[in-house]
Amino acid sequence: MSEISTLINDGSSTVGFVAIGFVSSIVIFDGIRYFTMEREVPFLGNLPRGGYAWSTTVRMEYERNWANVITILVMAIIPILLNPILNIPEIQLILFPLVLGGMLVLQLVPKRYAVTKDRLSADGFSFDWENIVWKGWKGGTRIVLQRRGWWILAPLPIGGSTEDLEQAALRIEAAITGKWVEIEAILQGEE
Repeated sequence: MSEISTLINDGSSTVGFVAIGFVSSIVIFDGIRYFTMEREVPFLGNLPRGGYAWSTTVRMEYERNWANVITILVMAIIPILLNPILNIPEIQLILFPLVLGGMLVLQLVPKRYAVTKDRLSADGFSFDWENIVWKGWKGGTRIVLQRRGWWILAPLPIGGSTEDLEQAALRIEAAITGKWVEIEAILQGEE
């Protein structure tokens, strides 16, 4: 019986280290993308050809990612709560919340966004409009888009001030419905 217990504990330890490695790679990748955001969106405000770019604050990012923040905190606590039953190696009890802490910081740091005729820039990535599902925006502290083909499993929330989100919603609607030229003409008329 002790051989089976040892085998299970060794297997659990391996799975734990694989999970830590996987989450670490996501944090490293997201960190690299975060530092390329300024290159992806170098200017803020009105852009040529009717585009618009803006940045957020920590508060805005929390309002955008509150569900992710809660999930990360729960994921960090669960191994500690399950430790009496699972006998998790101490190094994993230290490393896993530490890595999740890095992920939490990346959820909350201010970001840059841009909406242009051809794409959306968010979180250091560019998304073509054909890959985005738009269901409108009724106001609030974020716009939630969906990535086409991912169903509800990949929401793409966008944060910002009310004014920035109004500008973004106007342009997203125009880009997705093919009315960008009309919006561009209206915006040029206002200048």
